[in-house]
Amino acid sequence: MFSNIRVRLTLWYVLTFGSLLIAFSTYIYSSLSSEMRRRFDASLLRNAKAIATHFNEIVVRNNVTGGADRAIREFREGREAIAIFREDQLLASTGEDVTTAIAAMKVLDASESHSEPLFATESEMNKRLVVVPFQEGGQNYRVAILEPLDKLEGEIGRMRNIILFGLPAALALTALGGFFLARKSLAPIVTISEQAEHIGAQNLHERLRVRNPDDELGRLAEVFNALLSRLDTSFRVMREFMADASHELRTPITIIHGEAEVSLSQNLTSGEYRQSLGVIRDQSRRMAHIVSDMLALARADSGEHRLRVEELYLNDLVEECCRAAKSLALKKGLRLNYKLDEDISLRGDEELLKRMVVNLLDNAIRYTPAEGSVYVTLTTEQSRARLVVADTGIGIPPESVGRVFDRFYRVDDTRARASGGSGLGLSIVKLAAESHGGSVDLISQPGHGSTFTVFLPCNSTVHPNGDA
Repeated sequence: MFSNIRVRLTLWYVLTFGSLLIAFSTYIYSSLSSEMRRRFDASLLRNAKAIATHFNEIVVRNNVTGGADRAIREFREGREAIAIFREDQLLASTGEDVTTAIAAMKVLDASESHSEPLFATESEMNKRLVVVPFQEGGQNYRVAILEPLDKLEGEIGRMRNIILFGLPAALALTALGGFFLARKSLAPIVTISEQAEHIGAQNLHERLRVRNPDDELGRLAEVFNALLSRLDTSFRVMREFMADASHELRTPITIIHGEAEVSLSQNLTSGEYRQSLGVIRDQSRRMAHIVSDMLALARADSGEHRLRVEELYLNDLVEECCRAAKSLALKKGLRLNYKLDEDISLRGDEELLKRMVVNLLDNAIRYTPAEGSVYVTLTTEQSRARLVVADTGIGIPPESVGRVFDRFYRVDDTRARASGGSGLGLSIVKLAAESHGGSVDLISQPGHGSTFTVFLPCNSTVHPNGDA
């Protein structure tokens, strides 16, 4: 029951509102009851003073008792008991509780104040007494009025009952209203959850409907839609990656299988067997290279690609790669020229940086026709190493420049496969540069060659997890 957020919100709403309502009702009850008692006492005091004033007006010096009796008769209607005293002598009274009034009078006489009106409550009889002292002809008099508290207590009790019976009804209405408000407020969340429940891997392109993008729930839906967009992109890239990887590996596997079938089904000479095994070896190397690149990229995606950081000289590393690639360039009839600054040191992963340089050189040599040139320069500028690999090859169309670093992307799929490319080389270049806190730029013009520029920080510390 309490696992339902609507119930919890309703309970908190009732608890908060109920506490405020009880505190307010207690304050109102206390204030009103005090005000009613004050007005009751004020009425008693006003009547007692009126009797005293009337007594002063009608009293005859030689007939004080008659004046007191007359004053009481004119004010007796509706009064429980009225009495007029001269000192401690009772001059006149009315009602059956005169004895009680006299007893209360004696109690008041014990008070220190003899000039101010005094009030007393007879708890056993639930009555209120007021005594007002006054003077007439040099004599001290007192007027006492005794009134029952039944009517006052009845009004206060009715007010108390209204509050006591009204509070549960108000809390019940509050609970219903709170549950309605909670249900209405959470309705968009229910709608979002119902929509999200129907979104799976097959329909990640769908998005949540946002009624009001400016409120909190609207922003939540927008964030969830952004998450769905990222998931959709990740799933799409993963599906494309798997499809491309399968397609990429299928060719060498098919060649290996075909060569093995031919070798097993026919009687070949030792030279033919060696030739077949050579094809199988080349295709196996290609597969190993593809798998190695895929593994490196997959580890980078999962955040598990950890660099083996060490101090190295980038100029020595680039020179070693250029010497290794020079024979390949000469075999294809290309000129490979390199100019490197000396003593360019940095901290990085030597193996990954070598793969980066080798892939750039391999890409330049592969797509540069015979009699062309490949130029490599390494300089430093503003605490950065600047590696430039330029060629005079076939170039890249403008619409493909922004995508050549995508995995398995080829400008010309047929030509790339014929040249033995896997479509992952430039992805490894980008991974290596960014893992070392650098970047890679490309400028290319069809028919005039391409220029790849890699920037690497020389003095920054590279962390083993690949973050600079």
